[in-house]
Amino acid sequence: MTLAAYLGLLGTWIAAIASPGPDTVQLIRVGSRSRRAALWVAVGICTGNILWPVVTMAGLSALIAAFPWILAVLYLAGGLFLLRMGIGSLLGGWREQRLKQKSSLSDATPDPQAHPASAAVSATELTPSQAWRLGLATNLSNPKALLFFGAVFAQFLPVDISVPERLLVLLMMTAVGLLWFCGFAWMVSLPAWAEKLRQINPLIEMIAGAIFLLLALFLLHGGIEKILAVL
Repeated sequence: MTLAAYLGLLGTWIAAIASPGPDTVQLIRVGSRSRRAALWVAVGICTGNILWPVVTMAGLSALIAAFPWILAVLYLAGGLFLLRMGIGSLLGGWREQRLKQKSSLSDATPDPQAHPASAAVSATELTPSQAWRLGLATNLSNPKALLFFGAVFAQFLPVDISVPERLLVLLMMTAVGLLWFCGFAWMVSLPAWAEKLRQINPLIEMIAGAIFLLLALFLLHGGIEKILAVL
């Protein structure tokens, strides 16, 4: 690959990961509650961003061209995961908002049973393993990732690209992804930011749920269209 090809791929990759999407929304949700969990979510996202180029360089684009139903399956699987995430976020945000309203109407007391909202927040702490899996699943169902690696990424790779060049591309994309997502997770979990985000957490959850649901509908619609086109 030429230097221009590397720079073109790098610029496109930075634009893809820096633009808002499910990965970003997930980091904001988790980062407002726990820096450690947010960093593990970021690592899970980056794990997905390692798997995508590996399978693409292994021939995913050619496989999809030969068997279009594979892309339909990916769309449907991603859509169902985002649908589940969206419903869960909407219900969780609505319940937390109701609990906060009940708490604000009651008299102030140190009894933890009188503050169910704070108990609910602490109960949502993710273990590193859970946070990593959440980040990985979010990335693998990300419509941006499906579109980028299914249609854009392969255009930057020459047909005769060597193994060392493939490893260099993978290393470059992994390093940039880690810097961006871990840096973003660190930023949103800074005390000043995290405190502000926690104050509006029910709203964040409901907005995130709406975004997840819209993306789920996009993927499900696309998957159904592709299946009908194959039949």
